[in-house]
Amino acid sequence: MNNWRYAFEITKLELQKSIYNILLAYLVTGLFMAVFITQLPSYLEEGTAFIDFLFLTVFGLSPLIPKPKSFETQHINYRFIASPMVVMQQHLALNHDTIIKSRLIIHSIYTFPVQLIGLIAIYFATPLFSILSVGSFISFVAMWLSLSFLSGYLVPRLSLGVRGFWVSNSGLSIILIILCVLLFFFIIMVHSLSGHGIVYWSIMIAKELPILVTGVSIILIMISYILWNSKMKKVLNTISYS
Repeated sequence: MNNWRYAFEITKLELQKSIYNILLAYLVTGLFMAVFITQLPSYLEEGTAFIDFLFLTVFGLSPLIPKPKSFETQHINYRFIASPMVVMQQHLALNHDTIIKSRLIIHSIYTFPVQLIGLIAIYFATPLFSILSVGSFISFVAMWLSLSFLSGYLVPRLSLGVRGFWVSNSGLSIILIILCVLLFFFIIMVHSLSGHGIVYWSIMIAKELPILVTGVSIILIMISYILWNSKMKKVLNTISYS
């Protein structure tokens, strides 16, 4: 418990210096949510791959909103990326668990509040209110937040440091292109095979199986935390910051 308290203490400066970037992240996410609110009625009737892509972007990639230069994951030297803050913390009397928790706190502040508020806004401002009961809506929220935890924890993981070709400019470009192609292919395939999109089916599944969806989502969140926490500990124990 003390590690969480220490982690909150060492994030205070970063939060103070990052307030405008956090507000930018909230603004961008809010704009995406506004698009969902205006387009969801037609999406539920006709279905468009664009809405699915935006939804997956918000809950899978929104943590990539730029941070202040001194805190942003960046190239420290050739084929090595990390957050300068983490590099500095490695030279302080901080245990690894505290450093990891500080990264998770920052990540959560950038994403969780605005994602939750956005989903609530979508529920009350669209036909979703008449489709899902409160219980089903909670399962819908849990489902998408579990995706945010599962994929979003990659961001604090990267901030601890990565070495190799794949974090060079060429490597990162190749990875980004491959991910975009795979994502588009997956979305189009779901639309072609089922006649509806990913968001539509997530609504239907939450409506029909709310308890199961909520339970599975909570398990995924727990697994995400355990898995990424373990990976981050391994990085701090093995990577050289010199």
